[in-house]
Amino acid sequence: MEPDAAREVAQAYLRFAAQCDEWSGTALRLERIHGFGPLDSAQQLQQGFANKATGAKQVLEQMASAARGMADGYLLAAGILAEVDELRAAALSAIGH
Repeated sequence: MEPDAAREVAQAYLRFAAQCDEWSGTALRLERIHGFGPLDSAQQLQQGFANKATGAKQVLEQMASAARGMADGYLLAAGILAEVDELRAAALSAIGH
């Protein structure tokens, strides 16, 4: 595989992983929502939403991990795995802006 093509694909996967990390943080905050009221049905609804947020967080973490693995695979295929840290830093920086 051509190194430039591998870098480009790896960067896309790493940007996606960083975005999943950001969404995972949002899901974590949604696990602790309040204000549904004291009724049993309201508490059940609140718990249901918290459970969905927990599930979403777990899936997003798995997606981020898989995307990082794919990025590593492309870099490995091109023989440039040593560049993975640089590309991860660039992807995180791109998400921050």
